Amino acid sequence: MPRDLYVLPASPGQEWMWLIHHMLRDASPYVIAGMVRVRGRVDPGALRRSLDLLVERHEALRTVFRMDPSGELSQVIRQAEPVDLGVYDVGGGTDPAEARIRADFQRFAGRPFDLARGPLLRACLARVGPEDHVLGLAVHHIVSDGWSMRLMTSELTELYLQLAAGRVPELPEPPLQYADFAVWHREWLDSAPAQEHLAYWSRQLDGATPLRLPPDPVPEPVPPGARPAPSAAVRLGPATTVALTETARRHGASLFMLLLTAYAATLARFTGQQDFVLTVPVAGRSREELTRTVGFFVNTLPIRVDASGGPTLLELLRRVRLSCLEAYDHQDLPYERIVRGAAWRRDRHHPRLGPAMFALRVPLLAPRRLPGGVTVEVLEPPPTAGEMDLLTEVTETPGQGLHGYLAGQAGIFRPDTLNLLAGSFTDVLTIAATGGAVPLDELPVPVRAVQRQSG
Repeated sequence: MPRDLYVLPASPGQEWMWLIHHMLRDASPYVIAGMVRVRGRVDPGALRRSLDLLVERHEALRTVFRMDPSGELSQVIRQAEPVDLGVYDVGGGTDPAEARIRADFQRFAGRPFDLARGPLLRACLARVGPEDHVLGLAVHHIVSDGWSMRLMTSELTELYLQLAAGRVPELPEPPLQYADFAVWHREWLDSAPAQEHLAYWSRQLDGATPLRLPPDPVPEPVPPGARPAPSAAVRLGPATTVALTETARRHGASLFMLLLTAYAATLARFTGQQDFVLTVPVAGRSREELTRTVGFFVNTLPIRVDASGGPTLLELLRRVRLSCLEAYDHQDLPYERIVRGAAWRRDRHHPRLGPAMFALRVPLLAPRRLPGGVTVEVLEPPPTAGEMDLLTEVTETPGQGLHGYLAGQAGIFRPDTLNLLAGSFTDVLTIAATGGAVPLDELPVPVRAVQRQSG
């Protein structure tokens, strides 16, 4: 049993994550997972030691959680223990090796985590051939986020490279650990600036209505996790992507703001709603010294969309841009505090303020060639809606344009509905790239207004 080194208060975000994890239990979607393809000879011993050093460097990766008798959640930072790296051969079968690896990885990442006992990081190494391996990493979201996974992958590569070369690994120590941030953030939440942020969000979300996504005519209820989330691909060529970036620049907006506007316009037409909330993730690392720290920093911002009055895409962009800029100025308040303190229109059919999320992801780390002819490549994760009813993620790759997906919950969306939405979203983006002076009412999006539910 590893020794407890420190016991400190959990961050507000960790408290929220802990609560949802225990509500959903084994069906919890809050797992950050990734796969790394390694072509060339792999030294499993050096890889194990690299993982051990990674856990030693970052306290979050050796943290568990304990509910005190007083009802306060604590994060317990433990002494570093060796990582259990499971190594196995990809079995034979009629399916291609890629499909078997992804199926194995989904089972590996989907195994429940015990937040009280840990560990909250697990790793496996699939041997496809003598010089072809896939490393799988899975870590619970309560101690990590997407930025952290990118940092972990980069540091793991550096540590392995130095160990495999017979050198003593040397990496700069993280300036701060996550627990340092958690203690500071809890204190900050009692400050006057935090109360000003809360007042802003209360005004912004007063009377807000959740987005009511129309269910498919014949919903197919399924147990959580029983079936992969239906998804549909989104892809735009480099020329259209450049045109979108230029349109956004001309109107003082970022590419993200224009993409979010097109997404909002698509959903406004599809649902028939003119006032609703979309959610967007932000990194939550406002201080430079936090950029090299593993932990749960990501926050979610509710963006209220006003599509009333028959605006054009460009007019909607102006409104969305303003909402985004204001939200960024007030992003330090945790999402759960924002939602709890706002007077939005809850009802039993639509219990969440923002069931649809949009994200512009950073590109995956570029493939890297190591000494000895070894190539390391981060693989694209499978599409997933996570805890959202509808999640849309896109990535801009220089010279290749935009690609991504729409993913929905299996019991809410059919694949053909998501294909329809993805096609409509792509059409709206194409119109935005040509200038965007088109009224929302004329956009080529099928209208499937929500039927009112009584009771």
